[in-house]
Amino acid sequence: MLYVGNFSYNDDKDQANNYCLMPCVVEADSADEALEKFASKFASVRAESDLLEGASEIYLDSLVELEGVPQDPVITQWQKIVPAIDGLCSVTSALPDTSVDELAASAYGWGEDDGDEIELEDMEDLDDLSEDDLEEEGMEEPFLTF
Repeated sequence: MLYVGNFSYNDDKDQANNYCLMPCVVEADSADEALEKFASKFASVRAESDLLEGASEIYLDSLVELEGVPQDPVITQWQKIVPAIDGLCSVTSALPDTSVDELAASAYGWGEDDGDEIELEDMEDLDDLSEDDLEEEGMEEPFLTF
């Protein structure tokens, strides 16, 4: 299977509000193996270059599994960056195109599944949420911490 991981992080070396996006693709037998490969790659990139020097926490925004190389284009992720309480926030949708054959592509969530999904309309009220509220929604759980 092919896995497309869409990752993001704030560059702590940059004083301005920022949001770095980092899509990554790997072939693996399972989602867990793909995540292990992504984590290993990010650790080696950080150790061998300055590309991820400002990344203290990397977040997984979405993980999409493809059964093979698609013949038609597949939108794996739609993302909007919006102002939030302390900087910027990401509103993300994996496989947003409903015409995609569900047997050919699947999207995985990240974090605890408590059955309380945040609807896109609810994201307009981010300014009213505290940092604790955001953490409760699972929006602050990093995939990898350096």
